[in-house]
Parts: sequence; structure tokens; C-alpha cells
Amino acid sequence: MKKREMIKSHNEFSEIIQKEKYIKNKDFTLYIRKGNYEYPHFGIAVSKKLGNAVKRNKLKRQMRVILTEWKKTLNDNQDYIIIMKENTKNLSFQELQNSFLNLVNGKGE
Repeated sequence: MKKREMIKSHNEFSEIIQKEKYIKNKDFTLYIRKGNYEYPHFGIAVSKKLGNAVKRNKLKRQMRVILTEWKKTLNDNQDYIIIMKENTKNLSFQELQNSFLNLVNGKGE
């Protein structure tokens, strides 16, 4: 995933989380907003409750791989914020991927 596709700004994260619609399941909450660019933007949030920095960074790396594959199916310019819940720290990569794809394919709560 390229840096230009990432949402890093705290203000932008807060604005999207406070004002936009979301979908969720037991592992993720996904906020979606209409974007201003020609390609999608992604932000990943991992709480300190999920472990130390090494564990959180591993989860973010895995999520970036999943997003790289998923964004190939997208043809929109939306902004996405993915919040990983505490349950994700116990999941394998395959379980993480299946849970996220189920969420985005309409099988969330």
C-alpha cells in the first residue's frame, strides 16, 4: 500500500469517526466516507489494549496486506477507517482476512 493512500492525520481520523456511517462485526469497525481523491484512502487504528508495539505493528502490517488485495476490487474514491477490536489479537492471518472480507461483503452485524 502506498503512503499516499494512507490516512495519518488525527483530525481526519476524528472527523470520519464522528460524522460518518459505519459497519461492524466482532473483529472490526469500518467507517466509510466519500473521498476527495480519485483513489481510496485507508486508515488503520489499533488500540494499546491489543498488545505492545510489536504486536500492534504486526496486526497493522497484516491488515495492509489484506487491504492491498481488497482495494483491487474497489473502483471508488472513498475513505476507510478500520478499527481493530480486541478479538483480533488472537486470530491467525487467514481468520483475520476472512473476518474482514465477510464484513465488507455485507455479512457484518
